[in-house]
Amino acid sequence: MPKKEINLVRFFKQLSSENQQLLLKEGTQIQEEAGTVLFTEGESPTYIYLIISGKVRISKMTSDGKEFSISLCQQDELVGEISLFNELALSITATVEEKAVLFRFEGKVLEELFKKNGELAVAFMKWNAIQTQSTQSKFRDLILCGKKGGLYSTLIRFSNSYGVQHDQGILIDVQLTNEEIATYIGTTREGVNRMMNELKKEKIIVYENHKIIIQNMKFLKDFLQCGDCPVEICTI
Repeated sequence: MPKKEINLVRFFKQLSSENQQLLLKEGTQIQEEAGTVLFTEGESPTYIYLIISGKVRISKMTSDGKEFSISLCQQDELVGEISLFNELALSITATVEEKAVLFRFEGKVLEELFKKNGELAVAFMKWNAIQTQSTQSKFRDLILCGKKGGLYSTLIRFSNSYGVQHDQGILIDVQLTNEEIATYIGTTREGVNRMMNELKKEKIIVYENHKIIIQNMKFLKDFLQCGDCPVEICTI
């Protein structure tokens, strides 16, 4: 099953081979199991992580104590980068979702490296700008289109980040329970159950081996009135 061709901007891949090696020399390679918390909201920033393999989920606690998932980061992306160039407490939590190999960098060391190396600094600024736009667009979909729009937006974003071609449509190549999906749109598992059953009934989605296949992408995009925004800002 061939990978879907999507030109995503990922920080590490923007760098020349020379600067990739220069960056890695400043870090320490570590391996973490699923469930490991890399850092927690409210902590003072210490480390920034580059994902070599595996997945890391970024989340935030709401005022009523519920966890809201913001993104699911993958290979070649940075985690904890919001702590660079400031002394503010962390506003997010990072949890390893799939056994991961990471490079861990001290924030101050990375700051100095970016100050000295223009290519690294520009690559970081470009990538960080894309991440900011992506987060803003996620909240826009939630606010303007409600829970249903939030669900449709989340499915599209997962398909852009983890989609592979399938003879029935686009397979989202990560297992997602309805409870997990609910954390990305700030609703209940029961609400997601109902909406997903509606999509199955209308043949918009189907399941295969507990993974979601989007059969009618146009239906989801039409509901959200999707424009021609770059795919980079429509990722999870």
